[in-house]
Amino acid sequence: MSEAIADIIDRAQPAARQQAEPASISPVIKQLFQLLHGAYGGAFIAKFATGEKDAAGKDRGIRSAMIVWQSALAKYPAEVIEAAAQRATEQHPDFPPHLPQFEALCKAAAPRKTYAEQHGLPPSKALPKPAEAALRNPAGFEPKNDGRDWARRILARKAAGETINGCALRMAREAMEAAHR
Repeated sequence: MSEAIADIIDRAQPAARQQAEPASISPVIKQLFQLLHGAYGGAFIAKFATGEKDAAGKDRGIRSAMIVWQSALAKYPAEVIEAAAQRATEQHPDFPPHLPQFEALCKAAAPRKTYAEQHGLPPSKALPKPAEAALRNPAGFEPKNDGRDWARRILARKAAGETINGCALRMAREAMEAAHR
């Protein structure tokens, strides 16, 4: 048995030893088990059912499984668990996922952290906005919708005093000269 699974069992056993009351299982885990039972029917419940009932009349095996799943999935917010549950029926259409498979779905559904967040660094400053001149139509530019508006826009920006890359300027001039041939 892997160390991770053994760790989950160790964390879950104290809660399982106590007579688990219905309130000890989070609503998210209850909904998850309902969804998986609804999607996979008895195949999901049969994985855990023992037939032995607790004081509340609930199957001890299912209650124990819910406690173990709750302990293992506690690191994920409810939204991630819900997204993973939706993915489970898509990625495992024929059989219910077991806990490690479901944890992998949660990990895939979890939002990614930036490098700065992962290493406790301060967030980076916002990137500068593109120059306004590049976003607007420069003075003297009149679109004609003939496939050469890009060249007219470059030439108008150059005429307005903006520095233009030499290659782009040459191509724009050639495009306009070709139109007059």
